[in-house]
Amino acid sequence: MTDFFSAAPGRMTFGEFSGLHWAVLAVVAACIALTVGFRARLRANARTRRALPVVCLVVAWVLEIAYHVWTYIHDLDFWFNLPPLELCGMSLWLAVALVWTRSRAVFEIYYFISVGALAALLFPAFGGYGPDHVRFWHFFFVHAFVLWLAVWFLAVEQYRLRRTAFWRLLAFATPVALGIRLIDWRFGVNYMYLQGPSATASPLDVLGSPPWYFVNLLALAVGIFLLMFLLGPKEPRVPRAAPPAAAQA
Repeated sequence: MTDFFSAAPGRMTFGEFSGLHWAVLAVVAACIALTVGFRARLRANARTRRALPVVCLVVAWVLEIAYHVWTYIHDLDFWFNLPPLELCGMSLWLAVALVWTRSRAVFEIYYFISVGALAALLFPAFGGYGPDHVRFWHFFFVHAFVLWLAVWFLAVEQYRLRRTAFWRLLAFATPVALGIRLIDWRFGVNYMYLQGPSATASPLDVLGSPPWYFVNLLALAVGIFLLMFLLGPKEPRVPRAAPPAAAQA
């Protein structure tokens, strides 16, 4: 059990796009496909509909707390990882707000930033810890949950984007990104990879070097969010009321 919480990876290691990686992606895809495929039954079962997101949220937070305890015990950038200044850290807090309040405004923000979980699942950078280590389960369960919850609210709860959702996102994301960029500059950190790509190979490597890296990253983010808005299901347009007929003389 001590190896499960050790600082170094255990006997099993993880490699990007290895057989294990593909297996994890297959499991995540299967869970999402089952949720979409059985959406009508899940919607009709009030107990499951209410309990399943809560149970998954609790498991995600137990793993998140275990992760922070692990970084504290082994002095692995505990204070850097503690603030929710990465997309998936924000997503976990928004998941609490979404499950608790079921707010459509919260859902819209959550829908857009859940793409960060998809990127993390496709291009994981967490040190190569395998299934015999808590870091593996924390990384993949939390990111899979963030993505799954967005699908749950779309497929089962039938949430839809308002026509102004993209502009609401920009109003939320712009000051957040600028604030985190200021924190990165002031403290020499790299939250949300706004200073530069990660140390491991990733698609962000093609964005160039500062200062154009930041400009290109913002352009890429806006483009992805716009595409998500265009492809996402939206609330039906409300037809305008016909003007009253003129009174006959």
